[in-house]
Amino acid sequence: MNPLILLVDGNEASATTYTRQLKQEGYQVVYARNVAEGESYLDENSVNLLLLNMENEQANTQGLIRIMQQNDPTVPMFVMTSSDDENHIVSCFEQGAHDVIVQPFSPKVFQARVANLLRIFGTERDVKRPIQAGDLHIDSGSRLVSRGGQKLELTPKEFDLLFHLAIHLNQVCSRQQILKDVWKHDYIVDTNVVDVYIRHLRVKVDKGQRFKMIRTERGIGYSLRTPPEVE
Repeated sequence: MNPLILLVDGNEASATTYTRQLKQEGYQVVYARNVAEGESYLDENSVNLLLLNMENEQANTQGLIRIMQQNDPTVPMFVMTSSDDENHIVSCFEQGAHDVIVQPFSPKVFQARVANLLRIFGTERDVKRPIQAGDLHIDSGSRLVSRGGQKLELTPKEFDLLFHLAIHLNQVCSRQQILKDVWKHDYIVDTNVVDVYIRHLRVKVDKGQRFKMIRTERGIGYSLRTPPEVE
């Protein structure tokens, strides 16, 4: 199951933009229009990240940060603010924010910092549950893979590579990180081995399919992308 982000934002237009960007990266997003809605949701649910858009509601946001700390101090808190005043930014950190970003900002930087917070706090997709990405189904327990209901015959290492891409769904995985996480003790310095296995996977996963899920991120590595209609 993908990380769940609670977005508290009084501006529906900006909330729509942030929600779209986050969902494109494979995250689940719950939107609260104000602090009261955020508090109500947190009373009954747990989240992986709290995203706050602060616009002249510092006191209320401070209250929500305190509630989050009481409920679960391990949850990272990411604050967006339109003020670049250093005292204001320092105050956000002192109240409990784990990261602060000043608007306007680049969507890529925003997405990278969200992913970084989740990584630092050890939040990742639940690898014990089957992963469903579009019509691709991956069961880590049985190590069975199917697409469109058709079973795919993968070698053990092909499965490990596909599973690695799947738990980082819609995120870019570098060749070096893939080697470290997938090959582990069989670490091979030559990154071409990743390219070879990606080619094998493309034949088995994407050949004949209208939507190609395995993407080359030029100069970086690879990603497994969700079809637009199921994002």
